[in-house]
Amino acid sequence: MAEATDSTFGAAGAASSLQSPSLFGLGAEAEAATAYEVKFLLTEEQVAEIVSRVTGKLALDSFADPALGNAYITTSVYTDTPNFDVFYRTEGYDRDKFRVRRYGLTGPVFVERKTKNGDKVRKHRVRISATEVPDLAAPVLNGEWAGEWFHSQLLQKQLRPVCRVAYERVAYLGTADGGTVRLTFDRNIRGVLAGEWKLEAVGPVPALVDRVVAEFKFRTAMPALFKGIVADLGLTPTPVSKYRTFVHAAGLAPAKTANATACG
Repeated sequence: MAEATDSTFGAAGAASSLQSPSLFGLGAEAEAATAYEVKFLLTEEQVAEIVSRVTGKLALDSFADPALGNAYITTSVYTDTPNFDVFYRTEGYDRDKFRVRRYGLTGPVFVERKTKNGDKVRKHRVRISATEVPDLAAPVLNGEWAGEWFHSQLLQKQLRPVCRVAYERVAYLGTADGGTVRLTFDRNIRGVLAGEWKLEAVGPVPALVDRVVAEFKFRTAMPALFKGIVADLGLTPTPVSKYRTFVHAAGLAPAKTANATACG
């Protein structure tokens, strides 16, 4: 059946014992259970410079695949209501995203809730079997499943699959200024419509973003390592939501004049 909450994607590798700074247990206090996630849109030249600066300081994620240039494929099923309340940030839907995510083509699968307030982020996830993903469509479960909390939220909020988004991620993990940090680079972000609970690969469709999406993740305060990179390269944070980008590109949700500015 399902395993306990997982945060490392494997036992091998120098960073396998560290936990991503944005991951917290389900019962963690909201104020204490926050990390920061700052995103940037970068050129390949900027990425190369950043990688040169973190090499030897941060370790590649243990799920890295040398055949993919140390990347691994990440595939997520994003959810929303029939009225796209998550997309429109309707009250009660404005901070949480519920998704199912797989690392690698045949790697571990997680049900996840991501709560975001500005740059502050906290995530809770539980690993499940890939064969259990279709069970999320069931109207009732037996109450003994580790993903029951996720299924309960789907029913309560009337969430259903909307799209499947995939990309190649290169990730680094380590410690800086005494805290755990994570640095990720996402390329070839692509998506397809998905009305069912399936984690099939996303085929060769046009990319949604023409640059590399980088995320700097840390607890409490941005470490000097990241501050130096941001200052020296003159980087400007750029909010990027893979789900929202897909909805816009697919024309799934018409603009609402009442909150068109908020929807971005």
